[in-house]
Amino acid sequence: MRWRFVDKVDSLTPWQEARGRKAVSLEEYSLLLPQGREGEFPESLCLESCVALVRWLVAASSGFETTCVLSEVQEFAFTGRMTMGDVLEMKATVIRRNEHSLVAECSVHCRNVAVAQGRIAVTFLPLAGAFDEELLSGTWKEIYAPA
Repeated sequence: MRWRFVDKVDSLTPWQEARGRKAVSLEEYSLLLPQGREGEFPESLCLESCVALVRWLVAASSGFETTCVLSEVQEFAFTGRMTMGDVLEMKATVIRRNEHSLVAECSVHCRNVAVAQGRIAVTFLPLAGAFDEELLSGTWKEIYAPA
């Protein structure tokens, strides 16, 4: 099974901003059951969804020549719960970029309520060799649906 951390990219302005959505799946909301948190989406997967949105922003902005890896989590806080059936509405805004990396301010809303916000830093690397380019291209065609 492959996990998808971004189900749709609703808008993308190269090197500036991306907006996307992620629906909490049956498998994902069960992960915290052993800790007594039945029906909750793990905060770590919410953060990973923000990283994935930034990764799509970098890939699409670079003409699918560059991708990125998380290098630092800055000031990321969770202020609400994400539960089964929820749709996470994510926004990533680039606040600083150079030739090797960028920092993005990310926010996540669920049912029109803020549930997470913070900054992440990513480091660029060549997309070729890091991902299966054909699979990535096919996935992009599935998820990119500008409003």
